[in-house]
Amino acid sequence: MGSAQVYFNKQIDWQHDYEYLAGIITFGDSNNILVAGGNSELTSNIDHFLVSRLTNTGEIAWSKSFLPRSNVSGNTVSMLKLDEEYSMIYGNADLLNATPENYQYFLIKVRNQTGDTIWVKEVGNNDLQEGGHELIKTADGGFVIIGYYFPVNGTQRQRLTIHKTDSLGNLIFLKEYTTDINKDHYAYSLLLTNDGGYLIFGFRAYESTYPGGNTTANKIDMVLIKTDAQGIQQWSKVYPPWEWKQILFYGLDIQPLPSGDFLIAGLKDYAIFLPGNTYAGNYFFARLSPTGGILDSVTLPERHELTWVNRLKPSSDGNFWAIGAEKDSQNLGQTGLIMKITPALEVLWKREYRVSPPESMIHEMFYEGVEMPDHGFALCGTAFGPLEDSTNQNGWVIRADSFGCLEPGCQLNSAIEDPPVPEQDIGITLSSNPTSGQARLTLTHEGAVLLGVRVLDMQGRVVSDIQFLRAAGWRECEVDLGGELAGVYWVQVRTSEGRATRKIVKH
Repeated sequence: MGSAQVYFNKQIDWQHDYEYLAGIITFGDSNNILVAGGNSELTSNIDHFLVSRLTNTGEIAWSKSFLPRSNVSGNTVSMLKLDEEYSMIYGNADLLNATPENYQYFLIKVRNQTGDTIWVKEVGNNDLQEGGHELIKTADGGFVIIGYYFPVNGTQRQRLTIHKTDSLGNLIFLKEYTTDINKDHYAYSLLLTNDGGYLIFGFRAYESTYPGGNTTANKIDMVLIKTDAQGIQQWSKVYPPWEWKQILFYGLDIQPLPSGDFLIAGLKDYAIFLPGNTYAGNYFFARLSPTGGILDSVTLPERHELTWVNRLKPSSDGNFWAIGAEKDSQNLGQTGLIMKITPALEVLWKREYRVSPPESMIHEMFYEGVEMPDHGFALCGTAFGPLEDSTNQNGWVIRADSFGCLEPGCQLNSAIEDPPVPEQDIGITLSSNPTSGQARLTLTHEGAVLLGVRVLDMQGRVVSDIQFLRAAGWRECEVDLGGELAGVYWVQVRTSEGRATRKIVKH
């Protein structure tokens, strides 16, 4: 029998001034974790690619720090697992002593067990300054990189790009895109569509005028571009619609749904309209139609000054999980965030983490994560001190269970101890909670009627789903958990006045 899984929260210091982790994979079995990132000494001003193998307790088994070429300074943007033996590290590199300054993409194939470099390929255009964010493998064994470029002579605004390569990193085609030649564009997520084409998701930035005034400010819109398999643009969408123009929207990740729809995640930023120019924002999720139309959206949570989602990923249980950072208005810095949501944009659970040991770190965030074979999570990112102190930044790795718990069972405690939601706000009572079998759900708002009640377990599995006819005027019903195991469940309620979600405990 195998030993029990060890969950951990590790701050990892490779003894450099500046360190971070942006890639993580698992291979072989659940004890094998490979992370990739970057590190540098401020005195040398040269960044290095970093790859490191971790033990099942989060300790460093080995690490390798290197430059893909002697005359570049570069670091990891993402890592892609090719198979159990090999992975691809993708990063941006600054060509040293180049005039004018020049940035390129690098693909580096490494062996998972040892971190040895198999080959290195520079992908890019020497006449451009290029940056990128994501790498995917295509059906023909090649790769696609999405990013952006701006010409070194500064004659054009920044545009989105797709670099398509073969399996050895040799360039097949390079395409560029824009929704407006007067705006700068940034690509953050790439999706391979069923027809062999691509969806590029990101945002564009420019200056705009406040409604009703003549003061200009930076404006940011989400951008979605669909191409065919050869990278030829088929259509584009810009979000949000005009009535939301007072808010900045950063598009950060996109994932497909079985229905053919898409789920997007981003940052909804209110910075330019708060008193005193206070920086504030929330994470934003939306469901899109196959042609890019907004079907539904949700903004969460309202109590924070700044929250965002770096990655949105499908879960093995049919739901999705997202990682990023969260900043409470009562705290100085960010905390790491992981949350699980349903395809209907309802939150199943959420966890926030501080780095361990804390030392002087006040900013923590997750850049990447992977669902492990036991359905738990391995997350990586960075932790650093005050923004004015750039000499104290370390890598950060967390290994949690399938509920995001570092201590298994935390979901039971949090479900019982969470402060109750005021009944006058949601108009629902749930009697006999905790329950040994049945509980009674009742609407308290006069005139409200039930439209549907769905019960889910903590993995997102639907236990029961009841639909009601508005004409029948249902105002109460039984929630039956008699045939279910002890644990925590979610009761999702649709009424004529809106939706609400409550926790219920079966003992």
